[in-house]
Amino acid sequence: MSYQVIARKYRPSRFADITAQEHITGTIQNSLRMGRVGHGYIFSGLRGVGKTTAARVFAKAVNCQRMIDDPVYLKEVTEPCGECESCRDFDAGASLNIAEFDAASNNSVDDIRLLRENVRYGPQKGRYRVYIIDEVHMLSTAAFNAFLKTLEEPPPHAIFIFATTELHKIPATIASRCQRFNFKRIPIGEIQRQLQSICDAEGIGADADALQLVARKAQGSMRDAQSILDQVIAFALDAEGAREIRYEKVAELLSYIDDEHFFMVTDAIASGDAALMLEVAMMVNRNGYDEQDFIEKLIEHFRNFLIIHNLRSSRLIERPEPVKERYQRDASRLDPQEIMAMTDLLLQTQRELKFYSEHQFRFELVLLKLIDLSGAGRQGSVSAPADEKKKPQLSL
Repeated sequence: MSYQVIARKYRPSRFADITAQEHITGTIQNSLRMGRVGHGYIFSGLRGVGKTTAARVFAKAVNCQRMIDDPVYLKEVTEPCGECESCRDFDAGASLNIAEFDAASNNSVDDIRLLRENVRYGPQKGRYRVYIIDEVHMLSTAAFNAFLKTLEEPPPHAIFIFATTELHKIPATIASRCQRFNFKRIPIGEIQRQLQSICDAEGIGADADALQLVARKAQGSMRDAQSILDQVIAFALDAEGAREIRYEKVAELLSYIDDEHFFMVTDAIASGDAALMLEVAMMVNRNGYDEQDFIEKLIEHFRNFLIIHNLRSSRLIERPEPVKERYQRDASRLDPQEIMAMTDLLLQTQRELKFYSEHQFRFELVLLKLIDLSGAGRQGSVSAPADEKKKPQLSL
């Protein structure tokens, strides 16, 4: 059998397995218990947070024979049983009651007309035919208009589930005819726990810091985190049979810039040390790190200091405990107003850097400018050597 990637192997098959979307799965389960199943749903949110997975579990649940026949099971469990003929057909990919439609490659009026023709036919087994339309925002205006009448007066056996990462592109005439569910970004802690359970199931040891790094890299997307974990496993496990994922290996693979380098930036700012700041810039260039990525993470670094200043707590900082403690120790070295001014400069540079042909020079300048914006920088300019500062000024 060919290898199955982690994202597919561990794809949830029940509502309870969908991570961090309880506000949505709970609502859908309640609607199933009360028999208040709608005809149109919009699932929106970041990529890889469970939109299509939730749509598939929903489609499986509405046709689960046990949920149809057993009111006690429906009320107390409200999950597809996985054992009836309908569930087995779904798991085998042979169910005729569920149709997935990719709007990114089938976005014309003719494609929608063909879909409308198919909608007229009822299910061969079960209660509903469920149509899952991925990337629905890619449909053309004419295709949306062709779909309006069907969505307004659908046959009683049809359920439409639209999945999109760009809700604002869906016409109001479509959105107003559907129930809308917004899938939230998955917290780093939830992603880390899921990755740990996958490693346990695969018999692979993993550092907590290493998995947290993978979770942070995924930026709220479970699918991205699982894809990165696949890559990490292939890189970190050696040919001699060692089955351990270490932080150093993950950092090397992901070209991760360690927190220590960002603390070097704030050390240079607090002490007005231009030489140390240029050393950081050379490190970024020498290791082939992307300047845009470094600036983005430096903005997050400053954000963490603002969290400490405003909350007097590190609970919203998603870092290992030793790093959190260092943020608390160093917060007093930087003034909040100075941090916000520096962040504004970095945001502006981030927008402008792509228009410069000489990235390294511009990058060095902005790092030195951070010292100028600080109290240490205002006490002595970083732009002139110390000997020149001592020269007397001639008055004319």
